[in-house]
Amino acid sequence: MGLLPNYKSALLGWLSRILLRLAALLLAGSVLALPAQGQTTQICLGRVITPMDFSGTPVLQSGTALSVNAVYRYTSVTTGIDALVKIVALNNGASLVTIDNNTAPAAGAPDLRPFFDPELGGSNARSVDFQFTFVVSGTNTPIVLDFVGTGIDIDGDGGSLREFAEFQNTYAEYLLNNPTNLSVNASAPAAGNTRFESATSLNAPGIDPSANQNIVAAFYSKTSAFNYRIGALGTGATVRLTSLQFTCPNLPAPISTATAQDFGDAPASYGNVRHDVVTGFRMGTLNTVDTGPYNSATASGDSGDDGVTIAALRQGQPATATVTVAGTGGRLQAWFDWNRDGDFLDAGEQVAANLTDNGIGDGNAATGTIVVSFTVPSAAVMGQTFARFRWSTQTGLDPFAIIGHDGEVEDYAASVGGTAILASTKASVVYSANTTPFFIPGNDVIYTVQTTNNGTAATDSNSVFALDALPPQVELYVGDFDGAGPATGSVLFTQSAGAGLTFTLASDLRYSNAASAPANFAACTYSPTVTNAYDPAIRYICVNPKGAMASGTPAPNFTLEYKSRIK
Repeated sequence: MGLLPNYKSALLGWLSRILLRLAALLLAGSVLALPAQGQTTQICLGRVITPMDFSGTPVLQSGTALSVNAVYRYTSVTTGIDALVKIVALNNGASLVTIDNNTAPAAGAPDLRPFFDPELGGSNARSVDFQFTFVVSGTNTPIVLDFVGTGIDIDGDGGSLREFAEFQNTYAEYLLNNPTNLSVNASAPAAGNTRFESATSLNAPGIDPSANQNIVAAFYSKTSAFNYRIGALGTGATVRLTSLQFTCPNLPAPISTATAQDFGDAPASYGNVRHDVVTGFRMGTLNTVDTGPYNSATASGDSGDDGVTIAALRQGQPATATVTVAGTGGRLQAWFDWNRDGDFLDAGEQVAANLTDNGIGDGNAATGTIVVSFTVPSAAVMGQTFARFRWSTQTGLDPFAIIGHDGEVEDYAASVGGTAILASTKASVVYSANTTPFFIPGNDVIYTVQTTNNGTAATDSNSVFALDALPPQVELYVGDFDGAGPATGSVLFTQSAGAGLTFTLASDLRYSNAASAPANFAACTYSPTVTNAYDPAIRYICVNPKGAMASGTPAPNFTLEYKSRIK
């Protein structure tokens, strides 16, 4: 798609602002649950986030500058969203030298302008509390989103003064580097916060976003506001420049302290996906809290995987998976490793994408049950493979990495079987007692029908149903059609070695006089009116040998022979 001309861009921008203002009027006092149109997201250390840029100049909206209750607006920190930053408290003689030191960097220094960089003034131990609220651009209407807030370069002054940052503990999880210079709650945080403070008097001059041992990242999901505190411990009057980043941080070796989470239990090659556990949002009846991935060889490590029933899987055949779900607004993703290569990344391996309960593609009308229908590829490799199901309000979850901010992941071992493919051929030979082997009235025809299993699997037990239509020009002989030959009845059944079937003349042979073909063996209900004679009423011969017809090389087969007379 090419760039729009300027006048079109301006028109679209004007219309967007109109629509957003209308939304604000209609939804005044509520929190918008959907992200703004055009918002950019990215995957950051396993989580989907909306990166934000605080390089704009903050505008004082209310209150006195740099004082308690002052509210500043950052315009368009991302498309369609502003940030309101309120100074909630100045504690223990603290002051703010500036709300945001977003000046151009010195030569060779990192550019901190996209970050929130307040300067803490005052002496000794002191702190400042902020509240961040994300709103629809140009309004005060809160909007929820997924984001990361990262405290950068939390250190000291080389002496007794040490910095700390606190995040409201409604985060989904926080990440520290391994190793880290930060201690968690070594001294008491504010109520509802978690404190991350410099564990040493390490001094890293300036603000260095690459100093990963002095970084903490707090991930928030479906959140419109959070509290943040900056502070110093010890003695000293040095002005402290702090930095809060809203883009993906530099944490090359992250270690996680998460909320309660559910993990997958398939082998490690499939990725160790996880979901934050949210009460009432799950598959099945259980959603267990796990301490880590199971990497079970049979995907049987998680006792909470009870929400999915997978029907028999056969190459080239339709199949279903029935999933019980709970939670409003969920989206189902599902994958099968058809080629058994240890991942779900190949073409055709995703069988459900953003499927909703009672939405398009759900084969079950009952609320709380989703039936996924799919076809097993004919090239699927037979044997045990694995399936993964993910249920969350997040759309587009991948099969191996992205962390779900609610819902559950369930992994299953599943077996792909082959398919029985039966093919029949029919031949005829004229038989005449008067040595006139022509297709003329009064002569007999010996029909031979051979059925072969050319597939990769045996048939289901007792499922073989052979139906042969008699040409209207002939009538079937009912009785021992070959005299002293091997047949004892109207049909001779033989099979190749290892075919695996049994045939009982009295119970496995039936007839039909219907005008159209009977649908199954039970529908063949005609009883012949003659014995050791020709019955012109018979139109179909029905055979239902018992057992499972085997597959293999050479392909197993069975043969039917019978005699008819040309009318």
